[in-house]
Amino acid sequence: MMKKLLVITMVALTAACSSNKSMIIDYGAADAKTVQKIDPSIGYQALEQAPVCCSNLSQLNYQKISAPGKVDFTLTTQDPAFQFRTGKSFVKAIELPEVNGPIKVAVSSPIVTSVFAPTLLVLDKNFDPIDVYGEETINYENGSLLSIDRFFGNVELPAVFRDGRQAKYLVVLTTDQAMQQTTKLDPPDPKAVELGREADVVKMYSNQPIAHTATGVFRLAFDYAPGAASSANDMVEQQSSTDALISEPAAASTASAVAVSSAKIKTSPIQPETEAMFNQLIENAVKASDFDKALSFVEEAERAGSTSARDALVEAMKKHH
Repeated sequence: MMKKLLVITMVALTAACSSNKSMIIDYGAADAKTVQKIDPSIGYQALEQAPVCCSNLSQLNYQKISAPGKVDFTLTTQDPAFQFRTGKSFVKAIELPEVNGPIKVAVSSPIVTSVFAPTLLVLDKNFDPIDVYGEETINYENGSLLSIDRFFGNVELPAVFRDGRQAKYLVVLTTDQAMQQTTKLDPPDPKAVELGREADVVKMYSNQPIAHTATGVFRLAFDYAPGAASSANDMVEQQSSTDALISEPAAASTASAVAVSSAKIKTSPIQPETEAMFNQLIENAVKASDFDKALSFVEEAERAGSTSARDALVEAMKKHH
């Protein structure tokens, strides 16, 4: 039965195989490429003429994050402008979720013909600054087989900062210094070029510095364990007489369904043997230099709940290289 299932799965995966571009090149927001091709001078001029929205950060309209995962933002000339010590900037204001531990935030801003160089300002519940993450943390990352050229950084907001305060809000901005700078791209990944990444081919022949903009697109990926009024054990005890379906959050952006009964809790993540099967299929495809198939296996494995498929692809690529 297992062999039959394996054959069926391989056939289905091969049939579902899509182009490399749809899986590899992820610019974030749907309008990312269009926005980052706008002449930067338009954003600079709009920012210079924009009225300052308010005198206090508490007056901004904060968008609440309700679940772990990726959120794409487009910062435009219609967003509020605030005067910081680092200069005036259009801003996006974000309210962080209630959690029982740290919040990991991955920041990504795609490079097209320009790039928005983000800075994260962390605020407490009173809208007072706690910390700031700028170019020391969020900086240029060369494109690879699995990612585009971008500004990227990983930030971890502790459950409690050293002074006893907790992070409650984020304000995303850029600075005068960042907007005055440019970024020169590194040579493209040879494997990415072989796979038909036209953007990388163009980059190979272009030494033009990339302008930093006043507006643009960026992605924030949130990773945390949501807070709860009661523990998982409490929930089981409260529902011990009936069966129920609850959601058990994982530390990453995935969640597994948990069936609760009076006897025990049954979890239903991807089975270890299935995950191992996918990882082997990925490795075999890379060995055969069939990167399109390898990437389709990664995509299908992740839809099934795998958390190791992408790592398996990276490791296989290292061996192949």
